[in-house]
Amino acid sequence: MKFSEIVSLSPPQAATDERLEFFNLVAQRNVGITLGALNVVLPGGSMSEPNLKSNRFALAPGRHGGKILTRQDTELYGLGPGAIVTMPVTAEQDAILEGITFSLSSEDRSPTGVTADAASPLVLIKEGAKVVIRNCVFRQSGNSTAAHVQVDDGGSAVLVGCVFKGTATSATPVVDHPAGAATDVQVAFCYNRTGNTLGDPARITMTGNI
Repeated sequence: MKFSEIVSLSPPQAATDERLEFFNLVAQRNVGITLGALNVVLPGGSMSEPNLKSNRFALAPGRHGGKILTRQDTELYGLGPGAIVTMPVTAEQDAILEGITFSLSSEDRSPTGVTADAASPLVLIKEGAKVVIRNCVFRQSGNSTAAHVQVDDGGSAVLVGCVFKGTATSATPVVDHPAGAATDVQVAFCYNRTGNTLGDPARITMTGNI
């Protein structure tokens, strides 16, 4: 029903307030249907993986929770500047992460006073998972002793065009690959703005980083 048709209804069919309320409900439903069709996740929304593989999400600007990616080939994209994930993300299967800010920094977290886990990486890539990360920003908390990105033995990662930020001093590299071949983790054309080592050359292949 069009808005012009709704407002043309005369009492006692519907009072003006009731017609406007109905129109708002219809508009909200249509917006929800459109966002769902585009796989857009609003801040605070759920990122469930309904498909057995190839789930895709576009994160709208705002704060989002973390996620354990359990399905093959899940893709997370930032829908523009300001899409911030403020809890850790774990990839147990192959995945793509692009255009997202991952942050445990107090300046990006919800103003509820929740404290970040100082020992938690922003992104953890588990054994058997292969993850491509493009054009993302990683910002660790000021008291963090963890890596920004940790790749477990048997996991693989390609990071391209990312920026790493943080003020904490830690012996843990920004991209940590404690065990495994250096060819399993590729870090290229990234910017390390922390005071810590970007990665161990014996465990990570690094190209063109500053």
